[in-house]
Formats: sequence, structure tokens, C-alpha cells
Amino acid sequence: MSNGPYGQLACRCGAVSLLVCGAPLGVGRDATDAPVTFWPLAAIQLGQGGDELELLPDERGGEAWHCRRCDERLLHGDDEADVAVLAGLPEDTDGTGVALTTSRQRRLEALGYRVAAKT
Repeated sequence: MSNGPYGQLACRCGAVSLLVCGAPLGVGRDATDAPVTFWPLAAIQLGQGGDELELLPDERGGEAWHCRRCDERLLHGDDEADVAVLAGLPEDTDGTGVALTTSRQRRLEALGYRVAAKT
């Protein structure tokens, strides 16, 4: 697998962009049944807008990374699990397969995420 950028994530106004590098740890669903992808926090790099990026406590624990200008939440970061949760699925996944440790999976489930079963 490449350590190069997997993709880029930007807020609505374009002030903040993040690079997502490497490979996801797994996929799942959030409390509203929307698809999410789990990434190591170390896989997230700031592309631009460091002055506009704000990390605020999230209602589930961890931090919500969002843009100060447009107030869009870009991701949820959880230091305990060392995981970033991004909305949606990567383009080249079938929505299955998990490389999460048991402790990470339990933490994510405690935060309200459903982790997809490994196939």
C-alpha cells in the first residue's frame, strides 16, 4: 500500500483541506445509519487552512475537527482509539473488511458506531 495521499477532504467554503493518506482501518455506520470510514489519526494531514481549523470537544467524546469559517465538521477524532472517523466510504471499497484491533472496535462501538463485519 502506498503512504501517499489517498484523497483530499475540504470544507464547504474551501478554507480548510485535509489529506487522508495510506489505507483505512475499516468501515461502518454511524448512529443515523450513514456510512463512515475509520482511519488512523496519523493518516490525516493538514493540506491548508491551519488557522481556520478548530478542534472542539465532541458530544461522543474525542474532538470534532471543523472549519471556523463555515462551521462544517470534517471529521471526528478519538485519541483513546487513535482513530479518525470520516463520513462516507472510500471509492475502492466494497464496504467490508476491517483491520481494527478489538480494543479500537470496542471503543468505536461505545461511541455509537457499528463496525462492519470482516469478510
